[in-house]
Amino acid sequence: VFVMLYGVVFALSKSSKNAKNVLHKFNMWIHGVVHLIFTQETRWKPEKLDDPAILLEAKESGQEVVKKTIIFIRHGESQWNWVFNDGKSPLRFLKPSFFINLATAMFYETLDAVTGDSVFLDSPLSKEGVEQARSLSEFLEQKEPHEDKEIEKMRQALLGNDVESIVCSSNLRRALVTTAIGLWPRLKRKEEKMHILSSLQESSRNVDTMSLSLPDSYPPLPVAEETLEGFDPEELFITAENKGNKPVCEKGSVRMFEFAEWVFSSNSADVIIAGGHSLYFRNFFRSFLPHSSSHAAKKHKIKNGGAVSFTFYKSKLGDRELYMVEEKSIRQIHLGFNI
Repeated sequence: VFVMLYGVVFALSKSSKNAKNVLHKFNMWIHGVVHLIFTQETRWKPEKLDDPAILLEAKESGQEVVKKTIIFIRHGESQWNWVFNDGKSPLRFLKPSFFINLATAMFYETLDAVTGDSVFLDSPLSKEGVEQARSLSEFLEQKEPHEDKEIEKMRQALLGNDVESIVCSSNLRRALVTTAIGLWPRLKRKEEKMHILSSLQESSRNVDTMSLSLPDSYPPLPVAEETLEGFDPEELFITAENKGNKPVCEKGSVRMFEFAEWVFSSNSADVIIAGGHSLYFRNFFRSFLPHSSSHAAKKHKIKNGGAVSFTFYKSKLGDRELYMVEEKSIRQIHLGFNI
């Protein structure tokens, strides 16, 4: 039955935009389920990677060491979080609110079949997620400087002041829209573009980490269109570095090293502002903080809508590219870690 239905939709997609959207959703769900079952995404361990502290040996041996500042912005709550992550106890799946939220989400998922949108795939921001993104914008627009000089320095960087900085985001919608809303005063004032990077795509087997965007493109962003006055994705996004969806057999570590290389090789900015995801960010710290470090960044997620900055180093030892997060440089700029 499914094969027959797929064939009908495929045939209709040649002449109907709605059928084309349905076909794309079919393909995305197939990819998502295959990824859920067969993914290699989490089959690697940060502690098995080379100790980033080796970079200090390279520095002592006279190798050149370069550094940049990175600011991670975690996305606001998504509709997937709203349905499935209401609390940490397994008993949450027995609450009446869970079944109500799930039924509501499935209803809208059905309605979205012909629009190309989705509640579950590349899950967009929930209403609370939009407010969490706005809280970052409000933090940046405060008239009084922050009492902590280092945090104020990073706040000014987020605003596009004082230092050369660049904005990028995961190709997933919740990260794109959170970054756009949170930095909208800057993006609108400077008429600045945001880089969409597939290398920042979340590290998880769940279908909400599937990207609805095609290579060199951006996904449907109705939440941004409803929230931001003057939002124009054609003007805002640089899509050339978006490869589309992550391969089924790719390990999450591959994308992290791709992003690390992008930080140093693709731009001249001193500060890289990156919108992304909790598991990706936590794994990034686990991978690039020295193995001896016990920093909270290795154990705890950044809060929804939160921002954390740190200094990131690159060097070489022989033919190996080395990267390291400087532990003492980590700053909780807005909200910080969920400790």
